[in-house]
Amino acid sequence: MGLILKKIANIFFQPYPQRERTNTQALIHSVGEGIFLYLFFVFFEPFDISEWTDPNKYIKLVGFALVTTISTFLHRQVIPKFFPKFHAEKNWVIWKEILSVLILLLLITTGNVLYGSVIFKWKLTLLTWVNFFLWVLGIAVFPTIFWVLSDYIYQLKKYSKTVEIHSINDDSGDEKLKLIAENEKDFIEIKNLDLLYIESSDNYCTIVYLKEEKEQKTLLRSSLSRLETQIVDKNIVRTHRSFIANLDHVVKVTGNAQGYKLHLKFTDYLVPVARKFSFLIERLKT
Repeated sequence: MGLILKKIANIFFQPYPQRERTNTQALIHSVGEGIFLYLFFVFFEPFDISEWTDPNKYIKLVGFALVTTISTFLHRQVIPKFFPKFHAEKNWVIWKEILSVLILLLLITTGNVLYGSVIFKWKLTLLTWVNFFLWVLGIAVFPTIFWVLSDYIYQLKKYSKTVEIHSINDDSGDEKLKLIAENEKDFIEIKNLDLLYIESSDNYCTIVYLKEEKEQKTLLRSSLSRLETQIVDKNIVRTHRSFIANLDHVVKVTGNAQGYKLHLKFTDYLVPVARKFSFLIERLKT
């Protein structure tokens, strides 16, 4: 029994993928969720909505949809920027995903209770808040857990398959690669073949390269996108929003629910491949 519980608990510490969304994509998703809540209120009429005689009832219900839309957008696009370490993809696991959803439900509850107290004169009490939260939780908690675990199993099966790879030719390997920082003064110049990968963090990029077949690192102040425009070699490619990798050095490809990982020669670091860049793996297959 204890072993079974341990295995179940271990599931919640497994890596889980984060959704990469632009502000526009996040806004579309958030509006959709707001519309869903509005329709739910209109058709099921919880909280004695059916007893309201206000002629503007359905217009006022739009406010709940707006609160939900704003809450979900802030949750997805704003809050993670204040807690970057907690939301770092390499540390994102199932329990964090579930906790993140619960935090979203707290935001939606708080926003809608405040809106209801202003527009519908709800009593702004802890009991009102708890009742609303339990109602939201009752609707969302089980579908959320089911979705997260199902998605985890699907992604794990998809990306855990063994990938047979082959070495790729690089006619530009001996050509010079010069990466210049934003100040136009700091730079690094190496052969294309000597670059292992580039990792971005905030406003800086760490250039990881070879010198006498030993791993070296140099820090440049620059965005990853800016450095990407300075690269000509077709085998040095973007693999993730925070990574550029040299496919010449890939010796193995593994994966988990977060996606593929590139194993490179001369380094123990596993370079992630975002799902939208999974097509790169086809170039490495035999």
